[in-house]
This record gives sequence, structure tokens and C-alpha cells, in this order.
Amino acid sequence: MTDKYPVSFNRLPSQGRLPTTLPSQMRAFLPPLLLLSSFLGCRCPPPTPTAVTLRVKNTTRDGLLVNDSKGQLGLTVQRSVNGQWFSFDDLPCACQSCDRICERSCQCPDAGITGIVRQMPPNGQADRQWTGVIQVAGFACNDVCLVPENAPPDETFRLQLCFVNQIDGVDAPSDGGRISAPFPPADAQTCVTREFQPQQGVVEISPQRGADCTTTADCKGKDELCLSGSCTAGCPSNVYPAQPELVVAFTSMGFFAESRETDGGRVLETGTGKITATQFSGETLQVTVSNLGGSGRVEVKLPGGLGGPSLTTNTEVKVLVAIRTDDNVVARGLTLRDAATNELLFAADSALISPVLRDAELAPFTVTREAAAVGCRIDASCGKLVFSKQKLTNGNGSVSAEPGKLATLTGATNYRFWNVTDGQYGASSMCRSYRPYAFWKER
Repeated sequence: MTDKYPVSFNRLPSQGRLPTTLPSQMRAFLPPLLLLSSFLGCRCPPPTPTAVTLRVKNTTRDGLLVNDSKGQLGLTVQRSVNGQWFSFDDLPCACQSCDRICERSCQCPDAGITGIVRQMPPNGQADRQWTGVIQVAGFACNDVCLVPENAPPDETFRLQLCFVNQIDGVDAPSDGGRISAPFPPADAQTCVTREFQPQQGVVEISPQRGADCTTTADCKGKDELCLSGSCTAGCPSNVYPAQPELVVAFTSMGFFAESRETDGGRVLETGTGKITATQFSGETLQVTVSNLGGSGRVEVKLPGGLGGPSLTTNTEVKVLVAIRTDDNVVARGLTLRDAATNELLFAADSALISPVLRDAELAPFTVTREAAAVGCRIDASCGKLVFSKQKLTNGNGSVSAEPGKLATLTGATNYRFWNVTDGQYGASSMCRSYRPYAFWKER
């Protein structure tokens, strides 16, 4: 015998209570299966279901990435209960049905442990079918199971589309293609909804274009940024570097003198001597220096193959390596100055959490982050990463660079400025923001 309790949803409304007559085994099962039949009132199902075509239209200029682990196209059907919308699984595994729950050999495929991501191209369209059948909760063989029930054709349901524009660390599949990859958590997705009735036969849903904007202050929606003149909570595709791969390292061998700032904030390694060798190999700049105390070497990893400074051997230089440790995270900055003229030849800062080098150490230059966002990316673990330009300024003027780009500050002496990357996470994220940069004198 099968006990039937319509309807099965993924979560319980805050004001709801479970029926007091549930079998003890079912009460032990909850959550996640929640049974809400007592809230729906009496509504007789029709003798036959009304199938509905669920259609996604990508009306944006970027590809959409959707969770397609069960062929759902990023779509979820929702039903209203006491004025609140609740999602239900309209693509259930057959082994969950009360007709088959007693077949212990019947096994459902893994429940989304290995996710499938599908790409929907700009101006693309994709359809799937909802049979018009709601799976209501039943009980058989000491287990919770599902019983099909036809949805009333004139009942108002809601279709939800959730998507992202890119996933950090995952190469997007070709247009319309699918790849195996984890999908970002719900709080990193953009979702839109549209109400419909089964008797309509077809329901179309598209991402919403945001309001026109000049700055992010013009955007009023949750988590919206002003990108390309339009407010959006999503992240249009971009190629900005996601990781702060600039690394500063050094070895002393008697060259450096160490001191610690009185506020306990930084350790400073300083030394003056001649450049005895320079090498730029792959992405790493190596500079060897020596004085009467010994020799030393500084290394800077400059990722991306964008080049680096040309430093002349036998030049007398002042070297500063500044080191800061925050929560076991070590960040370093480096400056090289001509010892005779005090001219700044090279500066680099890994700038994890915040810059290590101070304005006085960069003078007459300053490096600042521009307030406007130029893009973003969704990180499955950390949430939304927002990118910005950085600006190099001195008495001759200023120049800005997007993440991963080089720019030239022109003047009596030209300087190349490299915004290695600039990424900021939201205040609630457990991940650290960063803004590494480097700049150097051109010959």
C-alpha cells in the first residue's frame, strides 16, 4: 500500500508546519524532502497532463553557461504555496517513483556530483519539455517516494533561469556544447523568472538587459555593476588574469641589512651596491648585486611574457625589499634606484590584500586603483571577483592600464606600467583581494 502526500518541494516555507500524521519513518527522513500538501487546499488534478515547451533565448552579447547536469538547461519550474515560490524537480529519476521504490536494484545516477555545463551562444535558443506532471510525495516500502500528479492547465507556475557568463578555471565549451565541470553556487549565479500557465503550451525566458548606466552608482539591482554602459549582475566574458602571479623573492648572502618597523608591520631588507649580473629568463627577472658585505640576488616573476626592464651592469643601485605578513600570507615589494641620482629604475609589488610599498618608497610615483569596475568573474569557491584599472602617476601626468595590460607613461623619461591584475572580492568573501603591479624605466 502506498501513502500519498502531495506535493514534494526542495524546501519548506518559513511559516509552514509538517502534518502531524506523517509516518514516523517519513518524519525521520525530512529534510530534504518536504511535504506541503496541507498548504495547497483542494485542487483536483485533470485526467491528462498539459505538456509545456520551456524555451531559453539568449538575447545578450555574451554566451550563457547553464547547469545542464540533468538536461535541465539551467531551468527550474516553481509552484506557489501560500504566496511563496518553491522549486520542484520536474526531471525526477524513475527509481524515486512509488511504483519502483521497492526495487532495491534500481539506482539513480549520481545526483549532480559530476556537473555538466552547457554553453548557450549569443542570440541562441534551446528548448526542453516539461510534461506538465508534478511529482507529489508518497510513502512505500518504508521510504519516501514520488507519485505523479497532473498540473491544472490554468494554474500559474513560474519558470526560473539561472546562469553565469564564465566560470573561473573552466574553459567554456563551444557554442551549444557541454563539458563536465562543477557549477558555481547559487549566490554566484544570476537568475530571472517568468510566470506562465501550462495551457499556454510554450513559455520563453531570457536574461534581462540592465538599465543604461555611466557608473555603478547608477545601478540599483542586487550586485549589479556598470559594464559596457549597462547594469548587470552577471559577468560578461573577458580575458583578465584571475590570479596574482607576480612574485618577489630575494637571497642575501651578506648584501642586505634587515630592520623591522617599530609598528611591527613590515620587515625591510636594504642594501647599496653594484649590479653584477642581470638575466631575464622566461618570466623571471634576476638581478645580482654586490657590495663589501657580500652579494645578493632579487628575483621577480613577471607572468605573461610581457617583458621587463633592461638594467645595466656596474650601475650603483639602492635596493629595497619590503615584506609584510598578514594571517600567514607573505607579500613583498621591491624597488631599485640609481644610487647616484635616486632615480627609480624598477618597482614591483605583489600587493596581496593591499600594497606593500608605500608612497614615499615609490616617489615621485603613485599607483592607485581606479574606482570603476571594468569586468568581473565568478569564482566557484570565492564568489564574484571584480576587476579594475590601475593608474601610474607622477609629475608629468598619469596613465591607466586594464588588468593584464601594459601602458606607457610618457615624459622626459618614459616608464612602462603593468597592471598585472586587479581583483576585488566582496566583503563577505573569505578570499583575499589583490592588485599586483610593476613599472620600470625605459632606456
